[in-house]
Amino acid sequence: MLQRLLLAPVTLVGVTLAVFIMVDLSPNDPSFARLGMFASAETREQFAEEHGLDDPLLIRYWRFLLEVGRLDFGESVVRSETVGELISRALPISIQLMLLSVAMAAVLALVLGVLAAWMEGRATDRVISGLVAGIHAAPDFWVGLLLIQVFAVGLDVLPSGGFTPISYGFGPWLSSVIGPATVLALGTMAVLARIVRASMADELAKDYVVTARGGGVSWPVVLFRNVLRNALITPITVLGVIIGSLMSGAVLVETIFNIPGMGNLLITGVNQGDLGVVRGVTIVAAATFVVTNLIVDLLYLGLSPQSAEASES
Repeated sequence: MLQRLLLAPVTLVGVTLAVFIMVDLSPNDPSFARLGMFASAETREQFAEEHGLDDPLLIRYWRFLLEVGRLDFGESVVRSETVGELISRALPISIQLMLLSVAMAAVLALVLGVLAAWMEGRATDRVISGLVAGIHAAPDFWVGLLLIQVFAVGLDVLPSGGFTPISYGFGPWLSSVIGPATVLALGTMAVLARIVRASMADELAKDYVVTARGGGVSWPVVLFRNVLRNALITPITVLGVIIGSLMSGAVLVETIFNIPGMGNLLITGVNQGDLGVVRGVTIVAAATFVVTNLIVDLLYLGLSPQSAEASES
């Protein structure tokens, strides 16, 4: 675990280098984003000199790394705000969306996965497996548009887009995020439910379960005291990877539902050639991935110290 803690900062530095180089190689010119198409060559040269755009790559990267270390992502060349201010408004919205979607996915996957494993080989198992496979195959954009068509246009019970802060009330907030959270949750649930089912089925077939049942221990006691604890180790590990990747999934979902989160901010930054915003959002997303996986490692260590020690060795 100590090795992973020490490796996390190294990973983040590597991410900042990769992001900086990839964005730097893009054809977008920040001077066009700030000054427009019709600025003179002298004005562009002055802009590049003032912002250090003509400096060598390593000098610009070192300056960028120092700024990121101070949580300073620079200024937006399109808006009169810093990138940090833009991210501080967008990040909480994306986190709310992801937390709700993860909670929905975890509960649904646990219920469906355990039920399918319990009824392994029966009609219930086949129905759940077919349902999960169908949901997994459905593209996110199609599910999002379907939800908007049914619940916003057809039934008029949910807004078609936009975000309402929770300070305006829990009901309006929930109605604004339940649609995009459902789209994100369904894909995650489909992956997790299969893993929970397989893990539970393996655990239920082990000798200690048969022995406990033969000794008269009730199913609820065996299930909640031993089986679930052992069976959930793999799903929790996978969930950590999925949570980290949800930020990329949120790009599409936030765009469809017009949610002003990190995904929407990234798309706007790319379209406007605002490279500072693109760098800032990408690095924060990568940091979220690294931190999430560290938290999952801690949960894994708590659930199965022996397995964690074995993996370290």
